[in-house]
Amino acid sequence: MSKLSFALGILVLPFAFYSVQAQAAETKAGTATVAGSVTLKGEPARGVTVILQTQNQDQPNAPRARTDENGRYHFTGIAAGKYVVSALAPGYFSLGLESYRGLRGKTLNLTEGEKIENADLEIKRGGVITGRVVDSQRRPVIEERVYLNKLGVNNLLLGPLYYSQILDMYETDDRGLYRIYGLPEGRYLVSVGYVERTGSAAIPSRREFYPHVFYPNAANESEAKVVEVSEGSEAANIDITVPDPKHRQDIYGRVVDAGGGQPVAGVAVMVGGVTKDGRYDGISAGGGARSGPNGEFRIFGALPGKYAILARPGQTSGSEFISDPVIVDVGEDTVTGVEVRVQRSASISGFVVIEGTNDPKVRAKLSQVSLMAFVRSASQVPSPSNEVFGSVNADGSFRFSGLQPGKVSIFVDSFSNVRDLLVSRIERNGAPVSGGIEVEAGEQVTGVRIILVHGALAIRGELRFIGGTLPAGCLLRAVARRVDQPSQSQPYVDIDARGQFVIENLPPGEYEIIITPFFHSDGPPGQRPGPEIARRISSIRERVVLSGGNQQPVTIEIDLSRKEGDR
Repeated sequence: MSKLSFALGILVLPFAFYSVQAQAAETKAGTATVAGSVTLKGEPARGVTVILQTQNQDQPNAPRARTDENGRYHFTGIAAGKYVVSALAPGYFSLGLESYRGLRGKTLNLTEGEKIENADLEIKRGGVITGRVVDSQRRPVIEERVYLNKLGVNNLLLGPLYYSQILDMYETDDRGLYRIYGLPEGRYLVSVGYVERTGSAAIPSRREFYPHVFYPNAANESEAKVVEVSEGSEAANIDITVPDPKHRQDIYGRVVDAGGGQPVAGVAVMVGGVTKDGRYDGISAGGGARSGPNGEFRIFGALPGKYAILARPGQTSGSEFISDPVIVDVGEDTVTGVEVRVQRSASISGFVVIEGTNDPKVRAKLSQVSLMAFVRSASQVPSPSNEVFGSVNADGSFRFSGLQPGKVSIFVDSFSNVRDLLVSRIERNGAPVSGGIEVEAGEQVTGVRIILVHGALAIRGELRFIGGTLPAGCLLRAVARRVDQPSQSQPYVDIDARGQFVIENLPPGEYEIIITPFFHSDGPPGQRPGPEIARRISSIRERVVLSGGNQQPVTIEIDLSRKEGDR
């Protein structure tokens, strides 16, 4: 039987065997290797690009390889880490659960020197949805984003979804045409225009917008027509006519002192989203302004919806003013008279030290540490959280400002470049702090000492299933809970396609490994495990004492066989 090949573009490229080494100039070198095959309908697929993408990180120059005449690919010199291996073939899609940046494929947790030979991938020809978007005068609507929402398990509406890194095909061209290809089988709703979503708001740059409309010209989801996509199918003439455009509105207001009502200049006013029941959801919605000499501010181009207007530093430490959120409802008229009443924020200051090591290389990392303060509000203000980020000075000092009243927990920022220094405990005026630091409105808390420990160890593990196999729509996560210091953060990792996991940057101590199941809502119906199996997985507790290098891998067995009471 002949082997299948792909002309990925107009020219058929030479199907030589490519190694990752030719494209890995900007990739950290390592000693692991990853190899496998790509198949289409059970036959080797040659000339297919395979990408090895680091999980949860933007990696524009990710290593790539191309399958040879036997459908095989091979990566060498790969550093230990967490990856997704996916096949990229225009018009096709990889089978497997969707992961970071919309890639579908297999997750791999690689260790140094590991050699994987069977990271096999299967691709299928995707379906196509194509049509035209016009206005009420039948003129083409140009550069308008087309949204796809897939109907998942129990007709749950997912998305909007992007099944390709080629985002241009989700926009209409100069004729108003769009053509979206490489789509997995399923049922889709197609729409264009702005939709107001619960818990979000938007302040974009364009002054006009089209109201949201589903195919075929339906104003709401219930009246939308489902577009069926099967392998290799094409759904044509999925045309949409948009209503006349509407104008965005501006929001005018003033920042005043909460005590005396005097105007306050230079205050950063932010825009936040609002929940369904009318509360600030703690999430920035974009836009914003800074108050002028008389406290005045103007926020440009708000789309219809509810917004929270407030003074709060959000994710940058430094602002000395905060306020309660003011909820505004933007319709078809300009919003005026918004008054943001501010007060001085609280602050926390002190020193950070590293305990348990005199290694100069480790101690030199102190000034590179980024800290995060997470505030749980003590008031009835409907704001679930407030995150403020701060740095550590060369002498170990730190200061968080812009804090609202409440209980403050402090962590090392998980996105920091320094990931092997962790908070062991926190003291205030020499006494240990448990459960966070309580701060009052405007209080300046001093004498705080943050003790870090060096986490250079790792727990490696593998799941083995007996009495059955895990349904394809189920994903698993491994959590490491510190038994002897439960107040510490609980790092977690996703378990890869082979059932393996690596939890890194841990200090010595006793840990409890917990396995948590969660489900991919895009999975096929009927493939979720029943509640009894989910409970069985969640009940697993594996104790591990971490005391040094060369830690033996942990093997956890999960019995999936049916028991009395299962259905």
